[in-house]
Amino acid sequence: MFSTYNAIYGDTLRCDAVVMGSSRGQVQYDVRILDSIAGLNCYNLSVDGRCIDAEVVIYNAYRHHAPKPKVIIQNIDWGSLQMSNGYEREQYLPFLDKDDLYKQTRDNEGFNWADRWLPLVRYAGYRNVIFEGLGLPAKLARPAIYKGYVPRDDVWDGSAFLQIDTLGFECNPEAVDIFDRYLAQCQKDGIHVVMVYAPFYIGATRKMGPAVDSMFALYQSFADRYGCDILNYLYDSICYDTINFYNASHLNRLGAEQFSTKLAKDLKALLK
Repeated sequence: MFSTYNAIYGDTLRCDAVVMGSSRGQVQYDVRILDSIAGLNCYNLSVDGRCIDAEVVIYNAYRHHAPKPKVIIQNIDWGSLQMSNGYEREQYLPFLDKDDLYKQTRDNEGFNWADRWLPLVRYAGYRNVIFEGLGLPAKLARPAIYKGYVPRDDVWDGSAFLQIDTLGFECNPEAVDIFDRYLAQCQKDGIHVVMVYAPFYIGATRKMGPAVDSMFALYQSFADRYGCDILNYLYDSICYDTINFYNASHLNRLGAEQFSTKLAKDLKALLK
């Protein structure tokens, strides 16, 4: 939860390319493969359980402390253009003394001057984080992380998928505006943005019905406006076998390695 912000504020990130996304970005884009095949020096900046507003927060923090990347690999899907719900709000706590992060999070995350300057206020209610910081036994997850990539070895569980009859595509106007301004700044900075529809289990895509076309049309309008490329893997062979997923919207390690290999080869050809 803290590793990427630690790297950002430790001034250790110097990348040719960054992956942006939610948990689908975090667990599906294997940067080791992207680096080795596409010849990139890539870091995965994706934010678990969050949408475009939090993705832009971490990207802006990165840009405040590091040179601009040449390429942004932007994961897009049915849930990207929503506003985040406060999941893992504690990821910001150790860094609220940083002016750039505080200004970005104080409104959407509900922080105030007391949170910024008084740790006893800031960490109130976050027992596990406090214990972790004091070196006491805690229950924070410690997944294997490599440059922001978090592989998952879980096997298929379709229980949540079976409970959903339809999957819609709805956009929050504020999120759409954030995405628009983000892409405009990337264009101004001369950064090559490649939008990517990472694999979904094919059954989930089918449950979107006509909403898929609406999703395609909206992201295509952004791509046309700002000169972005789009790579679409929603109908790739990976999507038809549950052995590659641990749920309908997330690849496991096996699927992520297959997808990242295909993506890396396509990126290599595209960027050439």
